[in-house]
Amino acid sequence: MRPDFSAQAPDLAAFRALRRAAGLSVVGEEATRIALRNTLHGVWLWEGDQLVGMARLIGDGGSFAQVTDVAVHPRLQRQGWGHRIMARLMRWADDTLPSGCYISLIADPGAEALYERHGFALRTGMARRVP
Repeated sequence: MRPDFSAQAPDLAAFRALRRAAGLSVVGEEATRIALRNTLHGVWLWEGDQLVGMARLIGDGGSFAQVTDVAVHPRLQRQGWGHRIMARLMRWADDTLPSGCYISLIADPGAEALYERHGFALRTGMARRVP
């Protein structure tokens, strides 16, 4: 079965399962529920009833947005799905968000080339987790 894009947002279990499979950290159910509810836009790649790829935009939708939760199931990695997901997400951003909206992301080491293909430039940033 070939994966296909759908507007169907995942439930908590599917979202958390893909994060786990792709090697991303998995936060608690309540945090995941809040995160999904506050998504500006999500791109969801499904293979039947299994979520196999995704990316989300979060933020205020005016002056700031951030790309997050970019994940592709390991058996589909290195096949161009990450690029297709990002292309869809950036097309929505370009068509929907106001001119000048600042879009940022934090990339894992080694993923910079994917994001550079979509107009992102390396910047210095800092981050902190809530204890």
